[in-house]
Amino acid sequence: MGDLYDVAIVGAGPAGATCAWYLAQHDIEVLLLEKAKFPRDKFCGDAVIPRAQRHLQRMGVLQQLIDAGECLFTTSGGFVSPTGIECLSDSAENPSGTPMSVKRIIMDERIARAAQSVGAELVEEAAVDKVVFDERAGRWAVRSGSRRFEARVLVLADGAQSKLARSLGIVQDGPQAICSRAFVDGGTHDFETDGICYMERDLLPGYAAIFRHPNDELNYCAYIIPGGKAVPSDLKAIHYGLLENNPILRRHLGSGYQIEPMRGAWLRLGGIPKSYGDSLLIVGDAAGHIDPLTGEGIQFAMEGAERAAETLVEAFRVGRFDERFLSAYQDACHREFAHKFPLARKASELMARYPELVDSMARVANERDDEFFFAWADIMMGEAPWSHFLKPKLALPLAAASIRELVTQRLLPLGQRVLPGRA
Repeated sequence: MGDLYDVAIVGAGPAGATCAWYLAQHDIEVLLLEKAKFPRDKFCGDAVIPRAQRHLQRMGVLQQLIDAGECLFTTSGGFVSPTGIECLSDSAENPSGTPMSVKRIIMDERIARAAQSVGAELVEEAAVDKVVFDERAGRWAVRSGSRRFEARVLVLADGAQSKLARSLGIVQDGPQAICSRAFVDGGTHDFETDGICYMERDLLPGYAAIFRHPNDELNYCAYIIPGGKAVPSDLKAIHYGLLENNPILRRHLGSGYQIEPMRGAWLRLGGIPKSYGDSLLIVGDAAGHIDPLTGEGIQFAMEGAERAAETLVEAFRVGRFDERFLSAYQDACHREFAHKFPLARKASELMARYPELVDSMARVANERDDEFFFAWADIMMGEAPWSHFLKPKLALPLAAASIRELVTQRLLPLGQRVLPGRA
């Protein structure tokens, strides 16, 4: 017989630890299992947008990061379009807030310690080998080596590979996307802004990005997202190829920068068909809570974790843990954010097919005032719904610019090739 808890959470990343924090606020006995020992790294772009910052603020983590000088708010930057149009702005005045950069090796431990401080029991170096549900007893047995734990409810936050969810048959396939990461030493580069995305034509709907950290260190990353030409096996070639061949990225970094070897991580995008079962919930990367267009996942991991905690608090109140009752969790996630994923997937496919759309966004943003740039940025960050693209202020200039780009880049070159032949 192992120790008995109300909820056992496997994985102490932002999803698992945030869920533990919200549960512990309601005096639910939570076990938080982490396979590594903190501080431990996670390969990521390290960008945390305002919606995720709000959870950090509630936990007291945001102020800790600020006081310790461990984060940097990205108030300057933008993106470079496929044809090299640089769309840069100072976003310090954006009323919706700005992203911030913070290393995951720092932030993840801060969140886990916050959960621990409010009553969750954190066990590190506890890689879970097997989970088994005893239907008669109504509890899970969780095994980590020679240790055994028991819990009324199991929450899987074990990452994009989600080996446990796959072993239970809840998740059927592997992750579809992948990202790289490499830190550039502070003081060795010429990068002048806080963050830039590079929308390389052959990488779309994926992209490369650079984000600055407080010590002038840079996070250089590349995302391969389904829908375009690039596939996960291209990651290494793309990561290093952009550094060598993209003229704008080379100019931004300068010639003397020092960069570490590439690391990579898998991404599960756009949700999974079923993220619940009897006495079971799946959250974060394991549940595919990552935007299919941007690869952003931290905000959805934390929002999904809060929805999971709310569902479980109600489950303990009424004493129901069957999958029909717990399906309310997936419904809540759909209302909150997952309803955007199908549209984001369509947008990513459209972007890969028509890179000119990205060029048109850059041209219009450069021609218009900061208010237009902020409106576009808020949609991309999830602060505003995708439907705002249909508002006349955005839709009309974007449509006109898109037509111009399509004519200039596709139809006009075609005509130039045909006319001489006729002559």
